[in-house]
Amino acid sequence: MSTDYIQSFTVCGIYQATHLLGEAATGSVWQAFNILSGLRVAIKTCPIPVDAALPALLPYEVKIYRLLRDSDSEGIPSIHWSGIDGNHQVVVMDLLSPNLNTLRRLCRGTLSLRTVCMLAEQMLARIQFIHSRGVLSGDIKPHNFALGCYHKARILHLFDFSHAQLFIDPSTGAHVPFRIGRNTKGTIRYASVAAHKSHEMSRRDDIESLLYTLLELFHGQLPWYELSKLRNEAAYDRIREMKEGPEFRDFLSESLPEFRSFHAHCMGLSYGQTPDYALLRSFFRERMHREGWYYDWIFDWEDGSASEKGTLIPDDYVFDMRFVERKALDPA
Repeated sequence: MSTDYIQSFTVCGIYQATHLLGEAATGSVWQAFNILSGLRVAIKTCPIPVDAALPALLPYEVKIYRLLRDSDSEGIPSIHWSGIDGNHQVVVMDLLSPNLNTLRRLCRGTLSLRTVCMLAEQMLARIQFIHSRGVLSGDIKPHNFALGCYHKARILHLFDFSHAQLFIDPSTGAHVPFRIGRNTKGTIRYASVAAHKSHEMSRRDDIESLLYTLLELFHGQLPWYELSKLRNEAAYDRIREMKEGPEFRDFLSESLPEFRSFHAHCMGLSYGQTPDYALLRSFFRERMHREGWYYDWIFDWEDGSASEKGTLIPDDYVFDMRFVERKALDPA
């Protein structure tokens, strides 16, 4: 579908779509608004499979969102409506800001260490929360994290659970057993080594994918970036070899000690073992403390002076705090 034109449609006669935000294998995402309240929302649509035997993708994702629904949690988008509209499966949810991959590009390809440390704090909190509900993301990457809008503009959200799965068996309460031959790769660039090998995934795999995500945000590119664009099994096998081999170890050796410590913890986890989220947070908190930085949640894309390269955001753009409710996010 082309993004060169505006296509307007309504869902349930209440939500008016205005333009396409993006497309993925699991559906299209549109910006829309509630014609009764004016509230801006996002609409994700997916054609109903012609073959009734094929799985319904969006209803599964909606079930994951509802499993994660919690009045005390933050950083997971709320679902406003879901169901069938015409010949599409539809879910209406909170509208988010541009994702971290887009914001990284606006910041000329890399983010400052200060911003990465603050992002790591919230990213680990989101991942720990979904794990506490027995859910694995299966697709941790910069594209699936975004700040909220309005009073949630300082809160990082984790979204897109189309690859999510339960690691706790609901009938027994036990961790699902280790198996091989599983199709659980997610996005190859950020996939864990176990996912490459088609092993059953556990919490350590989300944490490993988070490491690759943080490294890309900080360095701008992972060693296997070009290979990840080829989309063939030979390239995927080579990427796995690089993640396990000297190429990645050399890359880490030239990076920061926080990332090396993070990697060491990932590699030390056994299948089914609970990651030490507090330890992982401490790597970045200690760096913040040593540098004399504060968790003010002002990121590079708001304050271009935080990065030596500046940003690609126009100088006349104004981030007006009148439209943002500063919410306490003190990590201590």
